[in-house]
Amino acid sequence: MNKPFSLSFHIVFFVLAIFSLSLIVDIPAKYLPILEILPFALLGLAFILGYRFNRSLVIYSAVLFILVYAYPSVSDQLNKEQYYLSLNTLVIFLVMNVTLLCFYCERGIFTLIGMSRFVFIFAQLGVIIWFVEAQPVLWKSLILQTIFPALEIKLAFFEQLTLLVILSSIILISSSYLTRANPFRSAIFVSMLICLYAITLPAKEMLSYSALLSYALLLPLLTLISESYRMAFIDELTNLPGRRALNEAMDKLGKNYVIAMLDVDHFKKFNDTYGHDAGDDVLQLLGSRLKLVKGGGKPFRYGGEEFAILFSGVTLKGAKEHLDNLREEIATKKFALRKQERRNKNSRAAKKKKQRHVSVTISIGFAQQNDKLTSPAAVLKASDKALYRAKKKGRNCVSK
Repeated sequence: MNKPFSLSFHIVFFVLAIFSLSLIVDIPAKYLPILEILPFALLGLAFILGYRFNRSLVIYSAVLFILVYAYPSVSDQLNKEQYYLSLNTLVIFLVMNVTLLCFYCERGIFTLIGMSRFVFIFAQLGVIIWFVEAQPVLWKSLILQTIFPALEIKLAFFEQLTLLVILSSIILISSSYLTRANPFRSAIFVSMLICLYAITLPAKEMLSYSALLSYALLLPLLTLISESYRMAFIDELTNLPGRRALNEAMDKLGKNYVIAMLDVDHFKKFNDTYGHDAGDDVLQLLGSRLKLVKGGGKPFRYGGEEFAILFSGVTLKGAKEHLDNLREEIATKKFALRKQERRNKNSRAAKKKKQRHVSVTISIGFAQQNDKLTSPAAVLKASDKALYRAKKKGRNCVSK
C-alpha cells in the first residue's frame, strides 16, 4: 500500500463507516449482542497482531479506542452536567494521546519504552479521575473556560478548549504527514475522527456507537495487514513485486509461458563512479519503465540489479519482440541523477551537474516452457543461463 493510496483508502473507509450506520436497523436482533462485544474482540486481535508484527502503535491506539468505547458503561451514575464535562475531558484525553502516538517511533511492546507508554496512558487516567474528584470546581472552570471571548464557537457539546485541542491535533498530524507520510499515522488519525463522530451520537444510539468504535479499531488492523503484505511481497526501492511474489506467481503459471531475466550492464562500475544513491535512482527509474512492458509481461525485482519478467500465454517470438523493444528503449533513455544532485547541492560543481544525465543498458535472457523445461524453476534457470550468454555476446542484447 503506497502512501497516497493508503490515505485515500482511509478517507474512503471513514465515509463508508459513517454511511453504513443506516444499515444497522436492518441487522437481525439475534446478531446485535455480537456487535456490542465486537470492539473487545478487535482489541484482542490488535494485541495478537501488534505483538506478532511488532507494531506497538496499533496496540496503543486500540487501548485508547476501547477506553472511549467503555466510557458510556461507566458513566451511568453521572448527572447531566458531569456527563457533559466528562465527555469533553475524554475527547481531550483521546486527541492528545493520538497526537502523541502519531509522533512515536516504533520501540517495541515489551521494552522499557514500550511499557512506559502503557504506564503513561493509564497514569493520565488516574490523574484525571483524581482531579475530577478532588477539584470538581476547578475541573468545571477549566473545561468551560472561554478561550476566545469574541468568538462564541461551539460544536455539538465540544467546548472551546476541546475544539482548540482537536484543531491543533489536526494541524500537527496533517503537517507531519506531509513531511513524513506514514500509513499507520494516517489510519490512527482517521480512526480518531471516527471516535469523535461516535461521541457526538445520542446515548440511546449505542448500537451505532458500537459499530463506529469497531470501525475505529478495525482500520489500523487493516493497515497492519496491508503493510505486512507490502513488506513481504513488494520491493521498497522499485515498488515492484519482489522475489517471494515471483515464486508465488510462478506456481500459478499454466503451460504456455516465457520467463525473462535481465540486469543492468556494468552496474558495479556505475555505482563506483556515481555512488550508490545514483544507482538506486537508476533502479527506481528502471522499475518504473518495466511496469510498462508490453505483451502482458509482469516484472519482478529478483535481487540487486537483476529483474525477472513473466509472460503468460505469449510465444517465444512475441516475447523476444517485446523484450527487444524494452532493451532498445532503455538504452536510448537518459536517466537524471537526482540523488547525486542532493548530495552535492551546496557545492559549485553541483550546479553544473544538475543537468547531468546518464545512460545505462541492460542484457536480457529468456526461455520458454517446453518438453525439456517442464517447470517454472527450470525455465527460470534456463533464462538465467541465457542472460549470461547475452553478457558474453557483448551486453545490451537479448539472448535465448
